[in-house]
Amino acid sequence: MTYKMSEFQGLNPAQIEKLREAGIENSDDMMRIWAQPNRTALVAQTGIGLDHFTDLASMSRLARVKNVGPKFVGVLLAAGIDGPKSLFKHTPESLVKRLGEVAMEKNLTGPVPTLEQVGPWYADQQSISAAAE
Repeated sequence: MTYKMSEFQGLNPAQIEKLREAGIENSDDMMRIWAQPNRTALVAQTGIGLDHFTDLASMSRLARVKNVGPKFVGVLLAAGIDGPKSLFKHTPESLVKRLGEVAMEKNLTGPVPTLEQVGPWYADQQSISAAAE
């Protein structure tokens, strides 16, 4: 699924406009441009730091997992999960536990998924991992 960059938390309107000017309107654009070798030019063109771009690429990868979307990528990144490969190293139960711990430790205000919400993420994990990494 494709998401507009404005749907992700942590981007202000000026950054969204700079991304647009660089040809990044949505998560698919982000993944396409991120795959190109000259990332330093992208950083220079937009004024957005490389670390922030790395997070944006991770958010875009994670949002591709069915039912994750932009809603839960913040807590996943805070837990050190940066893509489907690292997501699926957890069981649904261990993931929910870890995300709850991270949300408490870091005083996160965004939503934390429940076991019922996380379960469907794992339904088609093999094909998702292959396509998204």
